[in-house]
Amino acid sequence: MSNDNNTSLTPYMLIGGPILLLGAFILWPAADYIGIRGTESLVKEADSLMPLLIAATLGTTLIFGGLYLLNSEMMANANGMNKQLLTVGSMLIIATLVSFIMGMGSNVNVINAENTDIDAAVNAEQAWLSEADQDESQQNFFDAGSTAWALSPVTWGLAMIIIGYVAFSSARPEGAMGFILPSMMALGTAFLAAPILNEPGYFNMIFPVIIIFHAIIGGLMMSGNLTVPGSE
Repeated sequence: MSNDNNTSLTPYMLIGGPILLLGAFILWPAADYIGIRGTESLVKEADSLMPLLIAATLGTTLIFGGLYLLNSEMMANANGMNKQLLTVGSMLIIATLVSFIMGMGSNVNVINAENTDIDAAVNAEQAWLSEADQDESQQNFFDAGSTAWALSPVTWGLAMIIIGYVAFSSARPEGAMGFILPSMMALGTAFLAAPILNEPGYFNMIFPVIIIFHAIIGGLMMSGNLTVPGSE
């Protein structure tokens, strides 16, 4: 990072966000089920999930905020096609953030629905008509969240590929640090393959790697070992 950018929030967000998001991911007690079993797993662990959802939401906001700021700093130093690519990258980052927020919001709805009365005599407007009504709504919430999350690895992976490509094309990599940002092309490609492969084990392996990699970028930026291309 250049001297006049020492107070940038980018490295702090890229470090803090992954810590919170990865912590929530590791501690997530709900089993990785789909359909009705997925909804039931959320309901069963409802008491412990809300604090983790808050941490995950904050972590998600920080990590994508940091990635967006990194993208913006690179855009300020880019021209022509690279600047256009980074503009698309910023759109992909925002789309991914929205997908995550919607996905976690669906889980919040499932949990809150479990704590709402059924056929209450008082304040009937804020009560479920029946248990079947509650179950159906919770399932709809869960399915909506799964849909929102489905292509987030693709949008996130594409954003990483763009940042990596622009970093590689902007300056010839020198030394090990010179290949950190360009390596996002390979990691982004591996990540966007998750929905195509549709293997939960693969996602559970690659997702933490992606999160940790963002923290590594933040740490290297904070230590001054990694600079934004074109800012030297």
